[in-house]
Amino acid sequence: MRRRTTTLSLLVIGLVAAVVASASAAAGDVARSGGVQLTLPDGWSKVVSRDTRVDDPRTLLVIGTEGVKGIDSDCQVSSYRVPSDGAVIVVIGWRDSVGGTGLLPLSAMKLRRGTFDCFAGRGAVGRLTRRDRDFQVNVMVGDRASAATIDAAFDAVKSFGLAPRA
Repeated sequence: MRRRTTTLSLLVIGLVAAVVASASAAAGDVARSGGVQLTLPDGWSKVVSRDTRVDDPRTLLVIGTEGVKGIDSDCQVSSYRVPSDGAVIVVIGWRDSVGGTGLLPLSAMKLRRGTFDCFAGRGAVGRLTRRDRDFQVNVMVGDRASAATIDAAFDAVKSFGLAPRA
């Protein structure tokens, strides 16, 4: 009887581990939405957008670490709860080019406090133009986010691309 219980316990533990592993992204998985894509860092996942806007700009894609979730907020970018050890990336886009993207290149993104209204933590913002459309890529990190989490966020930012047309 004991051997059967042990075997059953091991099967249940293995099943739970498989479910948890499948809930988080494997390194190299791609999240796509709104015509854009980002490579998901290991353990990150796509987050349901809180933006219900029909005008410009619109939230196109949100990815984050475990525990990131939408919250009620009047602020478009910071409408997400960021765990103290986590991070989130929010991509917004305009239908057309609105100009001024050269002032905030992705390569110059640096974490600073006070970057976003409605978010007291550290954040960074960059803007770029692709196919005559402007995009803003926003990073928010918790105060206890590790260097590895921050590096993963910026690696994901560097992976920004337009999603292939279906």
